[in-house]
Amino acid sequence: MAHTHKAWRLHAHNDLRFDEVKTPKPAPDGVVVAIEAGMVLSYMGKVLSGSVPYSLPPMPFVPGTNAIARVIATGGNVTHVSEGDRVFLSPHLRGDVPDSEPPQILIGLTATVTTPAAMALQARWRDGVFAEIAHWPAACVTPLVGLDDRPSTELIGLAKLIVPFGGLQRTGLRGGGVILINGASGYFGSGAVMLAVAMGAGRVVAVGRKQAALESLREAFGPRVIPAVVSGDAAKDLAIIRHASGGNADVALDLLGSASSTSTTLSCLRALKRGGRLVLMGSADAPLELSFREMLANDWEVVGQFMYARTAPGELAALAASGLLDLRKIVVTTFRLADFRRAVEAAALMQGLDLTAVVP
Repeated sequence: MAHTHKAWRLHAHNDLRFDEVKTPKPAPDGVVVAIEAGMVLSYMGKVLSGSVPYSLPPMPFVPGTNAIARVIATGGNVTHVSEGDRVFLSPHLRGDVPDSEPPQILIGLTATVTTPAAMALQARWRDGVFAEIAHWPAACVTPLVGLDDRPSTELIGLAKLIVPFGGLQRTGLRGGGVILINGASGYFGSGAVMLAVAMGAGRVVAVGRKQAALESLREAFGPRVIPAVVSGDAAKDLAIIRHASGGNADVALDLLGSASSTSTTLSCLRALKRGGRLVLMGSADAPLELSFREMLANDWEVVGQFMYARTAPGELAALAASGLLDLRKIVVTTFRLADFRRAVEAAALMQGLDLTAVVP
């Protein structure tokens, strides 16, 4: 293992440098990996400039969240991966403490709360994946069993899908069920459509405003995908969504990003059958105004979901290994690590099934 490696580090907002840094030895609960492909978030430019209200790690730090990597070395307490293993890196780290609300962070991005415990966790695991080598907590390293023959530029599609996968699992979607995906033409929404088909949904209603983008999802994933083009007119949208679902929607997943209105979210809720569940993972700025009378009369559930269960990356990888999930449907554009700035610019333009990644 080389004594040093190259890494992009943020020293201050808008002060990003391609540094030569010391390669760490693994902590007892850590894993040192060689990065093969790292996903670039669509809003990474805003993170680097400080225009999103995130609690960033102590600077300087290496940004970047998800990656495909190869294990170089493991700490003494690590038993589930070994040197040479192909792995998926997840940024969602929870404190390993007997607490009903353990601290949690997204490595290389933000702390979700600013408690002393969360700040300490972030200070220890501050560095992300935009580097040649990363030191990662073993709890967030998942072996990619049965996928060693796939290129990293295909496997990085798992990074696009893991967040909506967590939402779909929380919906309780069952084989043959009918699901509504709100924000289906977006970055995570398009991934949710792809996953819902792979997970056996009988009908996937793709709700969004961009007809061409929704039609392209139907072309990519088949006739179980039903586009529902909405306009923001609540009454009309409800009729459109109900028609697309055949009046039989069991569950809904909202992945609408940065929305100024929750009208379409409410239309999806009202299109559910009695006893239906709506899972919220979007980022609307407006409040969701629920009616007590409607909620009680219909036995609806509205659930918030942050990220995914600890076992989700392995379960998602198993879907791909089984052939039920074709990661080649994701359109990956790659840039060399040294061209990271260009990758950030490209990521801001992503639509639908696009994914931007950096590679060595």
